[in-house]
Amino acid sequence: MGEIGSNRPRELHWYHAGPMLFGDLGTSRLYVLGLAFFFSRHASFIHIFCVNIILMLVGACYLIICRKYPDGGGVYSSAKHSSRALAVIGGLMLCADYTVTASMSCLDAFRYIGIGGELWGVRIDLMCTLVAIGLIGGLNWFGPRGMGRIALVIALVTVVLTMIIGIFSLPHLHHMKIDFPVRERYSLAAWGDAWVAFTEVVLALSGIEAIANMTGVMVLTVRQTSRLAILPVLFEVVVLNLVLTAAMNALPDSKLIDVEGHYLGTDDMMNILALNYVGPTFSLIGSFVFGALLLSAVNTAIIDLVAIQYMMGRDGEAPSILCRLNKHGVPGYALGVAMVIPSILLMVFSNLEDLAGLYSVGVVSAITINLFCAGFTKQFELLGWEKALLRGVGFVMACILLTLLWNKPPARIFSMAVLNMGLCARLFTLLGRSDLLLIKRRQGRLLSGLGFLGIGLFTIYAPVGVGALEFFISAGMAALLMLLGQIVSVRIPKKVEQVPLVDLEGDYAPKATYLIFVSKPSPLIRSVIEEARARNFGVAIIYVRELAFPLMAVAGNYNLEEDKEAGEIFAQAQEAAHRLGVPLKFIYRAGGSISRQIINAAIDLKVKCVFLQIANRSTIAQIIKGDVVANIVEQMPIEIEVLIRA
Repeated sequence: MGEIGSNRPRELHWYHAGPMLFGDLGTSRLYVLGLAFFFSRHASFIHIFCVNIILMLVGACYLIICRKYPDGGGVYSSAKHSSRALAVIGGLMLCADYTVTASMSCLDAFRYIGIGGELWGVRIDLMCTLVAIGLIGGLNWFGPRGMGRIALVIALVTVVLTMIIGIFSLPHLHHMKIDFPVRERYSLAAWGDAWVAFTEVVLALSGIEAIANMTGVMVLTVRQTSRLAILPVLFEVVVLNLVLTAAMNALPDSKLIDVEGHYLGTDDMMNILALNYVGPTFSLIGSFVFGALLLSAVNTAIIDLVAIQYMMGRDGEAPSILCRLNKHGVPGYALGVAMVIPSILLMVFSNLEDLAGLYSVGVVSAITINLFCAGFTKQFELLGWEKALLRGVGFVMACILLTLLWNKPPARIFSMAVLNMGLCARLFTLLGRSDLLLIKRRQGRLLSGLGFLGIGLFTIYAPVGVGALEFFISAGMAALLMLLGQIVSVRIPKKVEQVPLVDLEGDYAPKATYLIFVSKPSPLIRSVIEEARARNFGVAIIYVRELAFPLMAVAGNYNLEEDKEAGEIFAQAQEAAHRLGVPLKFIYRAGGSISRQIINAAIDLKVKCVFLQIANRSTIAQIIKGDVVANIVEQMPIEIEVLIRA
């Protein structure tokens, strides 16, 4: 039997996953510090201290989740075991989080670099932000694999610069001013105000969910890899966040608030700390490094947004067009969505403070769902303290979520819009797959499409101060859409099992084996099979479906029915081998490095020769992703011959 989609590539080491986590979790301090002072002034140290406690508890929970879900522990993957509808909600909340992350990080990057002013009545930093999102998305069209190394370098440089700021600030920390968040200790309202102020800075948790999404492509053992990725990043973030918050509160108010009462450093607090504790030259260098880290976070957010759309599309929970791959293995339409939505968000909310108001709901929702699903699951056994930790932290996160929804109308509108638009798209997709009467399917899809557009327009033009009534109406609409989706999903015919591709035994026992890899149907296949027949050799033909982003491999379940190119190549080989009686083996892989998959197959089969015919990549693609043929020739064992057909 042919090998179809086997051995999902596990190529993500801890030193790859760690910088990716830091790109989200570590980046948040670049705007959390300034926003914390903006919301609570000198009570910010206590708030950041409490957020760090929550962060450590959530990190401990995600160590459990990564260990228990080695094939994908993100909220969408793990919640599917409890409820597909709950998984969709979690996935949509992640989409909201990644959208705001991309918008906010990109805008703040240019604030750190110091770009300001207006051109033709439009803010220059906003123009640069929109252009940068377009350029980053354009680079991802080719599925760049070198971004992980770039992120690692930027992360290491950022850690060094941040440590320097922390060290230089230590002699001044005795000037730190701390206010207790509760001004009237016996007033329930005062405690409530302090709790609300605390929830304003929980956006420091952003990024922790990303590490669980990576377990499906982590090298084994996942338990060890996830620990090595999470713990160092968590330690760095917690310790330096406290030191930097103390340093911020040690500065005189004249450095943090101007004479007109405007807060300084809301969007570039690290620049202010670098300037006051180290010096102007260091601050200038740091501003570009911090800007680069924020742009790296934009890239990570766009990749994650593409991956979650792809996974939902693969599962039939989103339009299948989001799964359509370009020739570089990138879901082109999903990438377009990942570029357009953050850009639209920036045109509606063009200030960092406004974007911060949208931020936390998405990530807190995703974390809450994931913790509760893991804590109450019956899929695997948990120790008593593990259940208590997951459920207890989940309850705290649920309280934070309810507070955010109640006190942040913009976040409430945005999160419910993402949820309801996503559920409309889901219902549209499910109706298309159902066996309902054609007229009913068309009517349902028309209403779903109109609902999608209506919700989007209402969100853009809705007044910021809409009240709780509108929220409950939106929640009722979401419940109705979920119910309709459940009803329609029952009417979806079960997928017919794919007939496995059977290897051909041929008319003889092969003396040796040839391996063929072509990127499209080619006369090379027939000529190699004819040569194999003349020498009584066997033939193996391999096709590797390129998946540019590692997280896409978590979707799994690949088959030839969806891969037209692979089907055409295998059909051509099958016809020629069957006619000549040549033993033929089919190998189909999805994801991972093309060159590494071919080399591994050649070594496993102990082939005599590898025949390659690969379409030429563009110069840009070769620069970004490398030359497949050159990599194969360089890394193939010397005893295996490699022949290349132009």
